Amino acid sequence: MSRTLSFILTAMGIFFVTDTDDLVVLLLLWLAAATPAQQRHVVIGQYLGISTLILVSWLVSRGILRYNVGGLVHWLGLVPLSLGLIGLTRWWHNRGVAQLPPTLTHPVSLPLVWSLTLGNGGDNLSIYIPYFTHLNTPEFVVVLVVFLTMIGLWLILSHHWARSTIASHFFARFGAWLSPLLFIGIGLVIVLK
Repeated sequence: MSRTLSFILTAMGIFFVTDTDDLVVLLLLWLAAATPAQQRHVVIGQYLGISTLILVSWLVSRGILRYNVGGLVHWLGLVPLSLGLIGLTRWWHNRGVAQLPPTLTHPVSLPLVWSLTLGNGGDNLSIYIPYFTHLNTPEFVVVLVVFLTMIGLWLILSHHWARSTIASHFFARFGAWLSPLLFIGIGLVIVLK
């Protein structure tokens, strides 16, 4: 029994280490999601993005894919980088106007959330691939269940933080310029990985 618990805790630790940075991205996406449909895009896009990373890692770990896909993922960092630059330019041109809400330059959509999650996942690939190499099929299924559960936890935590009074007040005051700066930072981190 302790071996199973240790295995589950290891899988949780791997998810935690590789996906902590997603909490910031999710927080910004929740703050920008203005409609129930956009909120659904955050949930579905996050699940699709992480699932894509898991699938690619599993295929590479099994030798089915022989390409260095990890070397291409960093180019997806151009998505948040360009969103941030456009948002910062918009803020600069309108800085004399009353407080602008923290908005993305494009509405929250499924492709946007998926690409942000995937682009932010270069470190996931570098850890998932060697980890999955040592797993048999039942172990991989357990890891998959743990990861999918952790994605749900990340979505709940980030949504709660986005709806908290502190985050709301903070982003109402500073979000018009801080959100684009955070996206620029995230984009640079992804591109330079």
